[in-house]
Amino acid sequence: MLTIGEFSRISRVSTKTLRYYDQIGLLKPGFVSKNSGYRYYEVSQLRDMLLISRLKRYRFSLPEISAVLATRDNGRLAELLQAKKEEFLRQIEDQQHLLLQMEQDIEKIERCENIMQANYLVKTVEIQPKTIYSLRREMSVRDFAEAFGALCAGLEKNRLKPAGPFLSVYHDEEFNHDCTDIEVGVEVAVGSGEQVRTLAPGLCCFATHIGPYDDFTPCYTALMEWIEREGYTVAGPPFELYIKGCDDNVPPSEYVTEIYFPIKK
Repeated sequence: MLTIGEFSRISRVSTKTLRYYDQIGLLKPGFVSKNSGYRYYEVSQLRDMLLISRLKRYRFSLPEISAVLATRDNGRLAELLQAKKEEFLRQIEDQQHLLLQMEQDIEKIERCENIMQANYLVKTVEIQPKTIYSLRREMSVRDFAEAFGALCAGLEKNRLKPAGPFLSVYHDEEFNHDCTDIEVGVEVAVGSGEQVRTLAPGLCCFATHIGPYDDFTPCYTALMEWIEREGYTVAGPPFELYIKGCDDNVPPSEYVTEIYFPIKK
């Protein structure tokens, strides 16, 4: 057996960390002397320590690692690694998008341009009442995929077919990233029931945003500046129409979203 010091030296993990792992039940010593309280480890536990260190590098939490060690199920471990890999790929994609945006901002600054200046063409339109099938709930922006999944399931259950683009309506006056009153829906040709209603925003101003869903703020800013400049006030909750998106097999840089504000003089 190995003393805690020997185990620490070989595994390159501090004795403080080993004692903490013992305390939380992640990696308990093979033997603890009743007389001295000294901890001793089996040589075979070095492999467990290697796995713990590897999974920590993969950004697994200690409770997740503990579950892996408890089950010793390689099939489950493969599933967890695949999920973590997909998470990393999403993060890499986000970072690449940020790098591209930084490069574009640097180029604008070198041309003496304002990096926050966005060129959106704002138009007005009188929107006729539309029949929509929708779901309204308090949700996080992370819940959009689940909400639209539930919406599509409801369409199928009620035998309704979309007659226009999917949409989101933001009913709260202020935005909370983790909990906002959001309605997701889609125009339908006909229908009745609890989740079918009329959307009648009337006169609206709108602008078209081309790019990922997480970068709408410049478009919203341009619309609010236009509303103030033209002497209008907001007359209802803003809404987004997803003209082209992830279901159209195009990259996020080619997504097309129309953002609307109901307005009045």
